[in-house]
Amino acid sequence: MSKRTLLILLTIAAVTLAVGYRVNAAPAASDTVRIASLVGEMENLGFAKVESLPSINVKPYTLPGASVDVMRVRLQETYEIAGIGNDTVDLSGWIAVRHGASRAANRQLPVSWGNSITDTEFVGLELQGQSSIFGPVRVSLDSARPAVGQVGNFDLSPSAARTLLVANTQQAPKPKADGAAPPQPGGSGSAASSCRAPVNVKVSMSQLGLEMKTKEPAVWFSQVTTIPPVGQVASVTVDPVAMMSSGRQVGTLVSGVVKFREVVRTVPLSTNHQVQVASLNR
Repeated sequence: MSKRTLLILLTIAAVTLAVGYRVNAAPAASDTVRIASLVGEMENLGFAKVESLPSINVKPYTLPGASVDVMRVRLQETYEIAGIGNDTVDLSGWIAVRHGASRAANRQLPVSWGNSITDTEFVGLELQGQSSIFGPVRVSLDSARPAVGQVGNFDLSPSAARTLLVANTQQAPKPKADGAAPPQPGGSGSAASSCRAPVNVKVSMSQLGLEMKTKEPAVWFSQVTTIPPVGQVASVTVDPVAMMSSGRQVGTLVSGVVKFREVVRTVPLSTNHQVQVASLNR
């Protein structure tokens, strides 16, 4: 083979690799734009308009494919602030979560609802509430410290399972007036999947002049029948989380429980989109 021929072949190979790299990199870049665009849209809407958005139906026991979804939520969080007191605050607003393509929990079997792991990450969050002790409370995502969670076939810790049992018992739908049990989603053989969702947040209490951040991620646990979870499916925090301001602990997120959520926006991502588990904080 002549040097000229070898040079031509090497040039073709280099160009092929470069084009291939751009093709492979394009979906990731496009997904980043889609996620940022959706979060920006929600941030510009304002709380009142978020409340008026129509809900989107989510099919139970179904792996939806990679996407970024916005949920309208209502939840309660209990805070203790040093020198001020303790209060449980009703919060409402929205949470944006991305999830990647599901993979098999048992690689010897096909991917299915009953055999899957789906990595997830909070990518946007805006909540607000009013406390008789703390005044206005606003919670937002600390995007500088991402944390990755999972939905699928794994066991929750005993403490998380106990706390969830209590929360779900308290939130169980009431019987109908005729005494019949309310309808339940899913069918024969369906089973809920475990969900572990860590998140770092910033909490503002303007009346107290406090701007705080979680020292470590607050980890939310739930048993879900949809991705993302909807309806009156309890999510709970189990371990108290220190709230930091200017490098010192000034308070504690004692506990939290999600009361209700529904999807109001969903944007599909590339079919092979994955959440980088390397960013797992805890």
